[in-house]
Amino acid sequence: MATWCSAATSALLLCAILGAPRAGAEAAAVAGKLQLYVMPDTQSWAWNQGGDTLAIWRSVVDALCQQRERFAMVLHTGDLVDTPRARPEEWRNALSVMQRLDACRMPYAIAFGNHDFDNYPPQQGVKAQGDEHWKALQSQLAYRPEETAPSGRSGLFPLAPGWFVLTLDFRPSPGDLAWAAAEIGERRGARFVALDHHCVDRTGISKPWCRKLFDTHSEIRIAISGHWLGRVRDAWREVPRPQGPPLIALYQNYQHVPDLAAWGVVVELDPAAGTLCVWSENLLSGAVGTPATTSSAVGKVAAGSPRRCFEGSPPVKDALPAATR
Repeated sequence: MATWCSAATSALLLCAILGAPRAGAEAAAVAGKLQLYVMPDTQSWAWNQGGDTLAIWRSVVDALCQQRERFAMVLHTGDLVDTPRARPEEWRNALSVMQRLDACRMPYAIAFGNHDFDNYPPQQGVKAQGDEHWKALQSQLAYRPEETAPSGRSGLFPLAPGWFVLTLDFRPSPGDLAWAAAEIGERRGARFVALDHHCVDRTGISKPWCRKLFDTHSEIRIAISGHWLGRVRDAWREVPRPQGPPLIALYQNYQHVPDLAAWGVVVELDPAAGTLCVWSENLLSGAVGTPATTSSAVGKVAAGSPRRCFEGSPPVKDALPAATR
C-alpha cells in the first residue's frame, strides 16, 4: 500500500503549528463520503507570477492541513514547475510546498506534466526525456505510491475500499500502458480515478491513447486533468463509452491567473454508491464557485461552472479493500 517515508524534523513540526479549520470553509464530507482536493497546475505559482502566488500556494497547502480531517487526498494535475532551466529555484519552491503536505500526513498524487520534462526553454536537437529533477523531487517527498510503473512517472495509490488513484505519464510508453492495464486487471471489481496532465480538456477526451485506455477499461470511472490554457477554467461532463458507464471527465486549470491562485476543485465521492459532486472552492476564504476575472494572459476569464453532481457506478462487492493491498 502507499507508504510514508521519513520527512525532515523541521517539516514535521508544521503539524503542531497548524490551527483549526478556517471559518466559512465548506463543511466536511457527510458520513460515508470522502472529499478530494484537486490542485490545478502550479507552474506559475512556482515562479511567483504576480509577486505573491507562491505565498498563496503555501497558504492553500496550509489550509489543506488545517482541514486534514476533511480531505482524503490531494490530486495535483501536473506541471509543478514552468521553466526550470531558466529558473532552477522553481524545483526548490515546489518541493518546499509539497513537503508541507508530508508534514501533516496528507496523502497526495501528482501527475507528470509537459513542463515537468524540464525542456523549457526548448534546447535545439535535444529530445525531451523523463525529467531527473522531477524524480529527484519525488525522492524527497514522504508519501509514495503503492505501485510504480516502469518509467517511474506513473503510480497507483489506494483511495478507499474498492477505489484507487492511477497517475499516468504525460507520454506513456507501451510498457507503462501495459503496467496500468495489469494493475487494473489485478483488482477485479475495483474502480479507478485516472489522474493525467492532459487526457481531459474542456471538450472531453483530448488524446487517442487516453480514449483507448478509458474505452477499454470501464473500471476507470473518473478522469482528472489540467494543462489546457484559455478563457474557460473548468469543465465537468460525462463522456459516453462503448461499454459500461460513461466516464466522468473533470478538467480544471487556474494557472496564469493570479486572481485565481487560491482556487481549487473539490470532488466529493460516495465510494459505496459511486456518486460524486464537484465544485470550485477558495480554501482561504471559503467561497464556492469561481468568479470571472480579467487577470489572465488571454484576457477575461469566464466564471467557473456551478456545482455539478453525477450518478454512480459502485465497485462490485468482491473488490478487495485498498487497505489490504
